[in-house]
Amino acid sequence: MFRICKIWLTLHLILLLSGCWDEKTIQDFHYITAIGIDFQDGEYIVYTQLVDFAAVAKTESKPTQAPPVYVGKQKGRSISIAINQLMRNTQQSLYIGHVSTFVISENVLNRQSTEIVDYIYRNQLLRYSANIFATKSSMDELFSINGFFNLSPLYTTLYFPDDVYRIRSFIQPITVQRYYSNQREKASTTILPSISWNDKVWKEKDKNRKSLYMDGAFVIYYKVSQPWFSEKELSGVRWLTKRTNKTPVNIIMNKQDIYASFSHPDHKVKPVLKDGKYKFDIQINVSGKILGLDTQIDIEKIKRKFESQIKKEIQTTFKTGLQKNADPLNLGNTLYIKETKYWQKNHMNEPKDYLDKDSIHDINVKVHILNTGGLEDKPLE
Repeated sequence: MFRICKIWLTLHLILLLSGCWDEKTIQDFHYITAIGIDFQDGEYIVYTQLVDFAAVAKTESKPTQAPPVYVGKQKGRSISIAINQLMRNTQQSLYIGHVSTFVISENVLNRQSTEIVDYIYRNQLLRYSANIFATKSSMDELFSINGFFNLSPLYTTLYFPDDVYRIRSFIQPITVQRYYSNQREKASTTILPSISWNDKVWKEKDKNRKSLYMDGAFVIYYKVSQPWFSEKELSGVRWLTKRTNKTPVNIIMNKQDIYASFSHPDHKVKPVLKDGKYKFDIQINVSGKILGLDTQIDIEKIKRKFESQIKKEIQTTFKTGLQKNADPLNLGNTLYIKETKYWQKNHMNEPKDYLDKDSIHDINVKVHILNTGGLEDKPLE
């Protein structure tokens, strides 16, 4: 009898224990890693990229074939409706907690809608630290490109733009949080990188290999203007960016190329009052090293040539911005912070209100050559 009572009590205790009957494994979900958003004919078009994480986990040994990539596409009057339509047509539960990148089209930017950011911030599974890009290319094509060596799309610029930026600093990647906060700040310019692809650079056996790259950026000024700039047109911005890590400059002297890499420019922008209107003094101090030298020239002459080239890039970017009613150098933000009363008194609403062809009063560039590589400052004989 005593034994039966013990068995009975044990059974009751077992029933009180929590179980794992509803536990789901990694294979029970479809994981969305990137979301693209377009707008056409009064409807949002949402693209999603699904990546097989089981294939990603096997990258310690090089895969023999490229992992499959699935691209979903649905329309809706809102982003939420389009996402729900995707869920209706999936084969397993969709999970969006691993979204690392958002891509928005030029059509969406032209609408100047806040619905995208609203959707991201309302969904508790989405992260504000995700990358965000704009694009002028086809979303279907962007989301179908795998990484090199049969690796998944997770090993591309779409997901790791900072890796490329660290070794070649031109257009700085941006997160959703930074994109949103910049747009809400009066007088602030947001540089939203645009991503594209080409098949002209790399080959795999006898076939051209598609690769992703940042081809330029949309320069957004407080929802007033958002023109597109090529990378070359934005070359002056890198000298006013603190995070510039390694950026190349090429000059020509005596019909020969001289190539150098510069890092971490120290810049100061100061508004100065001239004839009742504020202009800007820009000071740049930057250090670098020479990586290519085909002619023997005095190092001081080389430094002056680099200083002239950097100054020219800043002026070109500024003038291009004037033509497009944009402020890629973010001069307005400096003026607003340092001369707020002047800004408010003159009712500044867009770049053309405070910028003209004479707005840059002076550009002072100081270049320091730290070393000339493994050789002296003369070509190898």
